[in-house]
Amino acid sequence: MKKIDCLGKVCPIPVIETKKLIKENPEEVEFEILVDNEVATQNLAKMAKELKIDSSSEKIEDGIYRVSLKKNAQSKEEVSEEGNKIDTSSYVVAISDDRMGKGDEDFSKSLLEGFIYALTEQDKLPEKVIFYNRGVFLTAANEKTIEDLKSLEEKGVEILSCGLCLGNYKLKEKLAVGEITNMYKIVEILRSYHTVSPC
Repeated sequence: MKKIDCLGKVCPIPVIETKKLIKENPEEVEFEILVDNEVATQNLAKMAKELKIDSSSEKIEDGIYRVSLKKNAQSKEEVSEEGNKIDTSSYVVAISDDRMGKGDEDFSKSLLEGFIYALTEQDKLPEKVIFYNRGVFLTAANEKTIEDLKSLEEKGVEILSCGLCLGNYKLKEKLAVGEITNMYKIVEILRSYHTVSPC
């Protein structure tokens, strides 16, 4: 049995680390994951269902839950074929804000940080990630996202920030990752690729 401690790790990290553990140990049948909230147990159960892995969870004590996963013949095939099911068409990600959705400001910002981290763990990475309007704060003023975006850049993903937007927010000199582009180029890119926009 392989075990992983995800206590203190927020969504989507427990799911990402569990999927990675399963993928890196194809011969292993049983896995145990420790998490500290019910949402994580639910997300892991959904992931297990997608992979046709048997799952169960139990509360060990206040704030600690154990999620148990067990492969069967069908799930072993599902895990091995998972990469083949992903759409391999090229895509770009366009981000226009420094938060994801409406609601509590800090929470909305952490959601978008989680989205960008999850992006670094995808089997199929985007061709480009484009930032405009308040999205440029993520390439110039947010240490968490800058680190993840540098990781994407090292993997060959082009990181582009709108120069007019950087200038408007007085961030041009603070750009920490990627290159400056213009709205004409952004339009060209968005009409040429399938586009994912989280905000």
